[in-house]
Amino acid sequence: MLKRFLGLAALFAVGAAIATVGALSHRAYPNIGVALVILVTFTGAVFSRAWKDWSGLALYSSGWAVTVFLLAQRGPGGSVLIVEDALGLVFLLGSTAMIVLVALIPSFLLKGREDVA
Repeated sequence: MLKRFLGLAALFAVGAAIATVGALSHRAYPNIGVALVILVTFTGAVFSRAWKDWSGLALYSSGWAVTVFLLAQRGPGGSVLIVEDALGLVFLLGSTAMIVLVALIPSFLLKGREDVA
């Protein structure tokens, strides 16, 4: 029970970490940074779904979404890490689309078929 809880908590933390790295690097390296961040978001989503199925993907995407939401808010000095411009929107919509895409992948492609002997 504890092992399962720690695994799910780790996936939440991985989602939050990937969102943080994405929020910081999508603007630092404009074109390649956005593409790499979207790719890393996709990779993390595939890993979480393959490891813990739907609960893993749900916690990964929750960690990602909560972190992105917080980082898109105005800070105490008025600064924003995820600006509502073309780069910010490509980062947000592209990463979200990758998480949705992973949700649409059939389970047997991620885990293999169980009925094959």
